[in-house]
Amino acid sequence: PLSRYPPLINDISFWLPSETYCQNDFYDLVRTIGGDLIEKVVLLDEFAHPKTKKVSHCYRIIYRHPERTLTQDEVHRIHQAIEESAVRELGVEGRF
Repeated sequence: PLSRYPPLINDISFWLPSETYCQNDFYDLVRTIGGDLIEKVVLLDEFAHPKTKKVSHCYRIIYRHPERTLTQDEVHRIHQAIEESAVRELGVEGRF
């Protein structure tokens, strides 16, 4: 069952490193860092730059605690850790 507490929604976008990128690796990274606070991760948009041919993904991450209301400060710390880990571990170039 879903929590009755409101969700907090944050988006993240980044340039993909190359053909070696796998969406499932990003989903795993988000769930590893956010744990039970991650309700849903959805790919919102995929963009290919017409000149550079670089590809960008934008994901929506929905945070929700099952027993209390989360603050934006709490979520911001987790979201920032996800951004830093994505750059470090997946080799993406952040657009944040």
